Amino acid sequence: MVFKKVKIPKALREQVWLKFNGRVYDAKCYIKWCKNNITVYDYEVGHNIPESKGGPTVLENLRPLCSRCNKSMGSLYTIDEFNKLGKEQTKYCSSCPCVIC
Repeated sequence: MVFKKVKIPKALREQVWLKFNGRVYDAKCYIKWCKNNITVYDYEVGHNIPESKGGPTVLENLRPLCSRCNKSMGSLYTIDEFNKLGKEQTKYCSSCPCVIC
């Protein structure tokens, strides 16, 4: 089965930002152990349950993330699982946005 990612509409991206960060310009990445800041103009919207595992592209399943966290967890983890694991257990790479170099 071929999986095709759905582009997240701008209005939905804005709703995700407002739900989790309110009306501010910058905030911390949603991943609790990540120290990266994101801005209203520079963030990614990640699926808690990955699209590839049937996660819908709806407000309840989306979170504002930094690019590194979004790419590092890929479809291996839900955002909730990634949050619980911590930086050391996920082999979060400091030199590139991957899970394992």
